[in-house]
Amino acid sequence: MPLLHEIVSNVASVQRVSWFATSVFHMSSVQISVKPQEALVDEKVHIRVDGLPKNGPITIKASVQEGKLRFSSYGCYTATEEGHVVIEEQSASEGTYTGIEQMGLFWSMKPEPSCRQNVRFLKKDITTPIVVTFSVLEGHHSWENLFDPPPKPLATLDVLRWYKHPRVSRERVTEGNIRGALFIPPGPGPFPGVIDMFGSGGGLMDHRAALLASRGFIVFALPFFAYEDLPSTMPEVSLDYLIESTEWFAGLPNVKPEGIGMIGLSKGGMYTLELCRHVPKIKAVVLVNGVTFYSDVPLKYSKGDIENTQFLFEGIQMTPEGIDIVNCYQPSDHEFIKAWESEAHILCVVCLDDRSLNYKVTDHFLRLVPEEHKHRFHLIKYPQAGHLLEPPYSPHCRSSFHKVFQFDFFWGGETKPHSDAQEDSWGRILDYFSEHLNRDHNLASKSIQPPSKL
Repeated sequence: MPLLHEIVSNVASVQRVSWFATSVFHMSSVQISVKPQEALVDEKVHIRVDGLPKNGPITIKASVQEGKLRFSSYGCYTATEEGHVVIEEQSASEGTYTGIEQMGLFWSMKPEPSCRQNVRFLKKDITTPIVVTFSVLEGHHSWENLFDPPPKPLATLDVLRWYKHPRVSRERVTEGNIRGALFIPPGPGPFPGVIDMFGSGGGLMDHRAALLASRGFIVFALPFFAYEDLPSTMPEVSLDYLIESTEWFAGLPNVKPEGIGMIGLSKGGMYTLELCRHVPKIKAVVLVNGVTFYSDVPLKYSKGDIENTQFLFEGIQMTPEGIDIVNCYQPSDHEFIKAWESEAHILCVVCLDDRSLNYKVTDHFLRLVPEEHKHRFHLIKYPQAGHLLEPPYSPHCRSSFHKVFQFDFFWGGETKPHSDAQEDSWGRILDYFSEHLNRDHNLASKSIQPPSKL
């Protein structure tokens, strides 16, 4: 028996050495390819790893540095008999996502352990690309052992993702009182115009505007407070300023004169709804989890300030992920914005796990629309998606620190269904604006070629 045990041990040792030698031989020629290697952020890519040992275990990690923050994701795969891993065809057994997910390495990114966790991924300078570094690692790894120090990669590749196509121009707007950023597609124009507004965080956010312009629209990213010499706080925001800015944009010579669109997230949705009552040239509005009533503070207006609905502080729920304010707004019927008094078509994109704005309030808003106007109002609902709905393949932000209110806010959503909602809603938004602002052809199907194809 001792002799038999020694023989078995020697055979096992030889097999381990043989597999290791094979592994090293193949791993030296490991290659990862991503096609296209340079593209817009809403474009899918094909990810493939070659030169692996047959049936060998590997981990693919993706990382992004934005300022002081690092976001990463990973998926564990097993190579085929031919030594390949093709992301869109094979299933990840574990990772920040599982299953067959072509873009899982992008949308499942989250802050690395050494970084602040309750943070939203934001590209501060959209004139430069997001640089995503892909690493191929031997074996299956867990999240915990991917960092400090990271395993030595078998192959790496940098991939560039753009919000702003290099041929789209960005102009800083300082026209009288008006502030913001204007994105103009290449070509003679005129182009269908869209104004883009965000929420109560203030400042200028222009990543979505840049991407819309990269898909053929001329877009004005319109801030309303906490930017340059604009008011520093939300109570100082004036409807007169917003009307002036909207009319200025609609009158630009390279904006199609038939009418413009507006898109607003959260508080920005409230302003877009109110503006379509004052600016007849607004023909299409998209609310992304948008506020449909007068909220938070009175809205200053030269013809009489507009009072807001009461914020119910007793409705605040403290959660481990931040404050949940979904039950803090109960507007009465007269506090809803009578957007049906305009001629605009309005699309409400609503997420059912939004912990900042109760989707039932939007349902009630739509019930108030008079029957003769209901054909202009449209609704899309996404189960298990949260408040911060971004362009496709963006990392899901479930909670983050709100710089204005100085609290962690719980935004909600489950990562996979939230990401599915981001992808689906983006295509619908492009189609909606194309239909109502540019009826002669569909811009979404005739988008600008990505940088890799120039």
